[in-house]
Amino acid sequence: MARAGRGYAFAGAPTVPVTVAWGTRDRILPYRQAAVARARLPGACHLDLTGCGHVPMHDDPELVASVILDTTRAAPA
Repeated sequence: MARAGRGYAFAGAPTVPVTVAWGTRDRILPYRQAAVARARLPGACHLDLTGCGHVPMHDDPELVASVILDTTRAAPA
């Protein structure tokens, strides 16, 4: 999967609110890769999930729920 994804490049602009929330302690998708996400999706909201690993909903379920709710509230009705 990682090899196949290397050549992928998103082209266009999202038509809905997009949030990329990255765990600062993720050992599968290291936090340093968040910079790549920021560069490739500059129009998205980028959040650090401080202290969270690869499964942030386990590490801080309330934080993850609030991020999801904040993003969905921003969507036009």
